[in-house]
Amino acid sequence: MKNISFEIFPNKNIKESIKIIKNLEKKNPIFISITCSKNDNFEFIKIIKKNTIIKIIPHIICDNIFKTVEKIINFIKIKIFNFIIITGDNLKNNSFNFIKIIRNLFGHVIKIYSGSYLEEHKITNNMIKEILFIYKKKKIGINLFLTQFFYNYNIINYYIYELKKIGICKNFTPGIFPKKNIKEVLLFINKCKIEIPIWIIKNYKFINIKNYFLKNLKQYKHFHFYTFNKINFINFYLK
Repeated sequence: MKNISFEIFPNKNIKESIKIIKNLEKKNPIFISITCSKNDNFEFIKIIKKNTIIKIIPHIICDNIFKTVEKIINFIKIKIFNFIIITGDNLKNNSFNFIKIIRNLFGHVIKIYSGSYLEEHKITNNMIKEILFIYKKKKIGINLFLTQFFYNYNIINYYIYELKKIGICKNFTPGIFPKKNIKEVLLFINKCKIEIPIWIIKNYKFINIKNYFLKNLKQYKHFHFYTFNKINFINFYLK
């Protein structure tokens, strides 16, 4: 059985969120990450943590180093020691600088997960720069890298090949975007600058996208689902 993990978004309806968590528990994930961006969502995460035995990881976007450190301290108080820390869309706050400060402050009391962008990011807009960036982040103590979603496996296979040269393959987890509607897929593809093969776009209604994903993920021990709080999408892929 492969290791899987999920990302969910905070929901004002906490009962509905707990219901989602209980459904995800049935899939035996190694962790569930919860987005924690402009709003710290501390109370939401605190309630979720009390209602599950699964490891909960706050997903923190770099906005202000003092606020980020404060968030981490508050989470440690409720026995959360794992964090996803990414740059997000704010180019002024590079996650590398944040993570370096955070690692120096907290040492290895906490585990830090970080993002990896195979195709394009506003800070690292080509593969060589991204690999060098990942290497630098690995040196300051990243425990796991999570990719954004993707559809072109030629890209990720080459990327993995290059990362193996610097010893990062064991700390690398590909992301999956389990949308079933091609219009929604294209919306996020355009927003995130992700490449999708033309043959998939043309035949999206006819091909077995589930088999396409799972067949190509055989070589990976762990993959991460961006759920968008849609349990039916997850059940479709993992039933």
